Amino acid sequence: MISYLRVSITEKCNLRCVYCRPDNTPFKYNDDMLTYSEISRLVKMMTKFGLTKVRITGGEPLVRPNVDKLIKMLREIPKIEDISLTTNGITLKKHAKKLKDAGLNRLNISIDSLKEDKFFEITRGRLKEVLEGIKEAKNLGIEPIKINAVVMKNINDDEVLDFLKFAKDYEVEIRFIEMMPIGTEFIDLSMNNLLYLDKIKNIIEKKYGKLIPTYSKGSGAAKVYKIPSINVKVGFITPMSSPFCDGCSKLRLTVNGSIKLCLRTDEEIPARDIIRNGSDKELEEFLKKVIVEKQISNLKVIQSGYQFNECSRTSMVSIGG
Repeated sequence: MISYLRVSITEKCNLRCVYCRPDNTPFKYNDDMLTYSEISRLVKMMTKFGLTKVRITGGEPLVRPNVDKLIKMLREIPKIEDISLTTNGITLKKHAKKLKDAGLNRLNISIDSLKEDKFFEITRGRLKEVLEGIKEAKNLGIEPIKINAVVMKNINDDEVLDFLKFAKDYEVEIRFIEMMPIGTEFIDLSMNNLLYLDKIKNIIEKKYGKLIPTYSKGSGAAKVYKIPSINVKVGFITPMSSPFCDGCSKLRLTVNGSIKLCLRTDEEIPARDIIRNGSDKELEEFLKKVIVEKQISNLKVIQSGYQFNECSRTSMVSIGG
């Protein structure tokens, strides 16, 4: 069964985050991306195999025109219960109302520093624009809003408690994420700056006491805790120190129309032609084979000791997170 699909709708982005896209990496302009109708067709067929949750990603998904139209199309599929979007928030203020009106359930917003100069150093963007987008989304009633922060040693690990205060003040949830060595050009960067999140958890507990396990809608891979004294939820996503592959039921649809089984491997299954030209029966049979391949992939990853050493040809911006 596959319950969760992440859909990358563009490789373009309006930021250049150091761990995702180095300054000298050009965008891969794809004139043959899947259309919104084709994405919707795949999603509808996948509901036969348990799909209930879709996340729209990029690059930066809001740079592709009319994202709200895709959300509306997905909202019309009866078995889809949850539609979310991951964004850097730079243009969120402009798009938030259309997203809400189209039926978006939740938002994840990437912020790797709350210091304007450091935010710019990491992303080449303006923090002020992201904060304005968060406020607009809050005013529109989009809930929950989760802030994703990739914690990097000697870069932003001194801001952990600041992020918790931010979460309290803005009434959002915070997710701390371990850096992953995806893409050849990022391996050294990732491993040099990797920080296991148990250290971050210890810092938080030293300040606020024992964290209480809890649940958050769409928590996925995150281990979520509540900090009662400040009424904040914090999640830890630990692909390096504590992998969570065993029960994974997630697939990724890349912008070029391939299905990626796992972040830890370069392996992809070309799907564009069958989505575009295949009959419903052919697409259904194709997805049955994909599910088998997903199960095999999970087993291979577990047997390998959860290594990332096969994930070298692609970068995060081309995968969709």
